[in-house]
Amino acid sequence: MEIRIGKANLLAGVQKVQGVVEAKGAMPILSYLLISTDQDGVFIQATDLEVAFRGYYSANVVAEGQAVLNAKKLHDIVRELPDSEIHITQEENNWVTIKCQKSVFRLPGLAAEEFPVFPEYGEDSLIDFNAGALKEMIRKTSFAVSTDETRKGISGLLLELEKGNCSMVGTDGHRLVSIQRPLPEGTNSEEEKSEHLLPRKLVNELAKFIEDEEQTISFSIKDNFLAFTQGKQAIVSRAVDGKFPNYRQVIPKENELLISINKEDLSHAMKRVVLLADEHSKMVRLEVKSSQLSLNADTADQGAAKEEIAIDYKGDDVAIGLNGRYVLDILNVIEYENVVLKLKDKDHSCLITTEKDPGFLSLVMPMRL
Repeated sequence: MEIRIGKANLLAGVQKVQGVVEAKGAMPILSYLLISTDQDGVFIQATDLEVAFRGYYSANVVAEGQAVLNAKKLHDIVRELPDSEIHITQEENNWVTIKCQKSVFRLPGLAAEEFPVFPEYGEDSLIDFNAGALKEMIRKTSFAVSTDETRKGISGLLLELEKGNCSMVGTDGHRLVSIQRPLPEGTNSEEEKSEHLLPRKLVNELAKFIEDEEQTISFSIKDNFLAFTQGKQAIVSRAVDGKFPNYRQVIPKENELLISINKEDLSHAMKRVVLLADEHSKMVRLEVKSSQLSLNADTADQGAAKEEIAIDYKGDDVAIGLNGRYVLDILNVIEYENVVLKLKDKDHSCLITTEKDPGFLSLVMPMRL
């Protein structure tokens, strides 16, 4: 193999696989990436046997072939090279020479035949996403996905296709975020319904995969593999072996105490108060009275903090304990000026919505006061 490739192209490829490679696994080859050629460019791929990524980058291919190199080492080298053409040549015994202007590196490689085969994925698209809409849905839900790998049912992001709409839902059992957007015309008839649990790692890498938000990302399923593709590029993952809970059951329907409040006012006040909240629970006590919302944190070893915000409210007095960090995570993904807190009492979840986006819904479970 011999190729000449611009630094920006090569760096983009090796950067994208850094989150996929298994840096300290039982199989050393999973910390490597595979570079392979076709007539007009190179494929760069990596896998941890659960998630696999393959990107395509234009290059001048002098001689076709394949090379397997340590992903982190190659990334570190390319990142520091001057902004110029990079010349890569494979030599005997899988050694590879990398030249750029006056810089020369020689790296030991592995046999390409030993690199895991890229998973087969479906050619027929189940749905074609607008890349920008897909990225928005991921950004507004993925932070709520559980990091507990033993809880398979909530260790991924739920993708629902039903009645011309697409929903994404994430939860860790203490908070839940849901977003719904219409499907492109001609996709998924009203009679069809399907649910797919996307692994957290797939979701994280998919967000990096999307660059041009005007493009289309195709989603397909084959056997137990889920795939998102764009042209010659693909990210493929095994589906999560678990069932997402019936999240609609936990969405309260009787929260009739409505507090409309400026998002920035609430966010800044919460950031200050949570500084003195309990280190582990991050609990902040919200007290709602006529025309005023109070945020309180009081711990024996940290001290106490209190913030008051003027609100337009005429309902009953109510108090509730919430994890302040969870509230801030939700506020951070809302772009609109005002948010609405929907409460019932201290024992029911707090809904956080915005009138400008009826497809977005989030909730935070209450904490014992």
